[in-house]
Amino acid sequence: MSFDPALYGFGANMASAYQRKLDVFNRGFSGYNTDWALPLLRQILPTLDDQRATPARIELMTIFFGANDAAISMAPQHVPVDRYKANLTTMIKMIKDPKSLCYNPNIRIIMINPPPLNEVQWQKRCEDNGDPMNRFSHITKQYADAVKDVAAEQGVPVADIWSRITDKASSAPNGLADYLFDGLHLNGNGYRELHDLLMETIAEHYPEIHPDSLQLEIPGWREVKTDAYEDQLVFPVLHRATNGKHD
Repeated sequence: MSFDPALYGFGANMASAYQRKLDVFNRGFSGYNTDWALPLLRQILPTLDDQRATPARIELMTIFFGANDAAISMAPQHVPVDRYKANLTTMIKMIKDPKSLCYNPNIRIIMINPPPLNEVQWQKRCEDNGDPMNRFSHITKQYADAVKDVAAEQGVPVADIWSRITDKASSAPNGLADYLFDGLHLNGNGYRELHDLLMETIAEHYPEIHPDSLQLEIPGWREVKTDAYEDQLVFPVLHRATNGKHD
């Protein structure tokens, strides 16, 4: 969903904001919880050897889990909140702990907590699918608060989409339904808020990689020289590789 242009998916809009500056990759898996994500993250993150072997690097990573972990205990996606917090902590330490095989001080992290749940919408979705009600707003809030706790403990900024949507919905004509298309997942309005919140969080905590702070990797066509242009048209990552700089 994050790359669905019809939903104003935040992945698609991040890619648009960073076009020709940074590449944006989506490694989200529909329905997954933090238990299932951990083994995948171990495969996705570059090891120290990988980092030494390539000049390419990850500048920013968002960690966005909780809506599925917060399913009630009878649901297969459920992860108890204490284990959820431990899983999030493990994800961060895989990157920030110098003892980790995937230690990477270049990666900037932003945590995203789950948005609020609209029980009216979600109950209808469950009934339409013949499923029992498997999520409740007060439980999801516990997981949203848990993200803020972990972020504070680990010194990582958090994009608090729970509070952002809750505040916006309080004055919206249809409340939370104006930001959630089924009570659980963000709609176009919700993803707009998430995109804006991420941009604000980057500007506050990592201004050096805000889109407004970055140059185009390759110059615009008006800046391309009419002769001797080949040296000008080299991607920075390849220039670093040629010069042996893998910082």
